[in-house]
Amino acid sequence: MPSGEFTAENTLKKVTISDINYTLSPSTGTPNLYFKNINNFATSNYEENNKIENSIDFETSSEDEIDYSTPTLYNNCANPITLSYVNSNIKENYTLTDTISNLSYDGSLLKACSVTLNSISCKLSFVITIINNLDETYSCPLTLTIPLSTESSTIYDGSLTLNEVTNFNFIKT
Repeated sequence: MPSGEFTAENTLKKVTISDINYTLSPSTGTPNLYFKNINNFATSNYEENNKIENSIDFETSSEDEIDYSTPTLYNNCANPITLSYVNSNIKENYTLTDTISNLSYDGSLLKACSVTLNSISCKLSFVITIINNLDETYSCPLTLTIPLSTESSTIYDGSLTLNEVTNFNFIKT
């Protein structure tokens, strides 16, 4: 098949993420998964109405422009699936004893509040199911460990950059 040619076989009809399960749940806080608008991906904002309970269905579109605030994918896979993991209610009504001139809601605040990485570690799993325009179904189970540290840094540093090569295999069902 020539590069760039879109067929019923290689375009999306329906995409679903289902069977969301926290296989390792944090002992501190409450784990939540949200659909995230790609235009706000690098922000810490999340909308409560975008919280994913057990599954999420993505609309597919071949239009020139789509609404990124809704779970919509171009049918040619031109945009990514963007999700955000949030561990909420880690500390409530906590008073910092040190005087801090600037308060940053990042990993450095967790360290200042004596929250251990073990207490907030989390692993989640889910299944991505893709149906193409020939009504063929492909699925891939995924297990993701929420990154809290690398060999050289932790979220205590205020930010964490993780580069990971992935190769997920979708099985035709």
